[in-house]
Amino acid sequence: MKSSYLLLIPVFLAASVHADILSDLSPFLSSSRPDYDPASIEPNAAVENPSYAPFSPADSDLGVQQVLGSYHGLPPVKVTFDTSVNHTNNAPGEIPLDDEASWFWASRFAVSWRPRVACGWFADIGVTQEIFRFEGSKAVDFENFDPYLGVVKSIPELDDLVFFTRYEYQRITTGVLSNSKYSSQRIRTGLQKELLLTSRSQLSAGVDAAFDINTHEDALERNAYSAELSYTYWFADHLSSTLSWTGSMWDFSHGGREDWSHIVGLELTWTPCQNARIYTNVYYTNHNSNAAFGANDFEAWQSGIGLGLNYSF
Repeated sequence: MKSSYLLLIPVFLAASVHADILSDLSPFLSSSRPDYDPASIEPNAAVENPSYAPFSPADSDLGVQQVLGSYHGLPPVKVTFDTSVNHTNNAPGEIPLDDEASWFWASRFAVSWRPRVACGWFADIGVTQEIFRFEGSKAVDFENFDPYLGVVKSIPELDDLVFFTRYEYQRITTGVLSNSKYSSQRIRTGLQKELLLTSRSQLSAGVDAAFDINTHEDALERNAYSAELSYTYWFADHLSSTLSWTGSMWDFSHGGREDWSHIVGLELTWTPCQNARIYTNVYYTNHNSNAAFGANDFEAWQSGIGLGLNYSF
């Protein structure tokens, strides 16, 4: 009988430990890394050369009248709304024994503003709110709030390499907006580059580093280093497919913990018009940590179908 109790100890230990909330929810969160369109931050094409008004007798009193050039860049304000129905084989529960397959609904609303500042620099201001609702009572419904403020610049001398740096604030709540389970402030900086662009395909890459400066729980304070590759192929003018990979390393400030994460995704997108897209996708996440008892190790598959709307002005 005593040996039977000893055999049960690992089971109780496994049930008592669990991944931290951000690790647990990471397969469902959209990436905090921005995806910049080089055409929207082209340093040399935003404003055409100014001209001068025709001569008039009043010029001696008013001075030379200059006519400002028109703006040729993409609109600096973008509003995005996405909603999708998904299925995962690993919905996050309160304890590991509650992790199970589940359907869930995800919705995302984002506003970004990138006005031209000076010398090819653009401000980068925005806010994102995500909502996740799972089927069944065991999975944890949650919300993710993510405002940011920074700058971005395209560097023509380096073949339009994009550099960005920004301040981010992240706050995760579970079902009630006043019930915060995680919050963090960080500085993120990185580079993005189009490696290949043809009439039918595009290969892009990016690297970034995010440094936590204040976290709700000291044990969750970390620095994150990431790299990503994305390949898009257009089957037709309005139909494309994107294969992506993201690799991340989380270096925690306390306890010597390190996590490694890989996310591979495939998405098929149809854009019936300029301001709408219909998509279906599948993602695989593999997360490995040196935390005790494998508390932060997991694999997750998720797939879904969704609708995205955007408006720029």
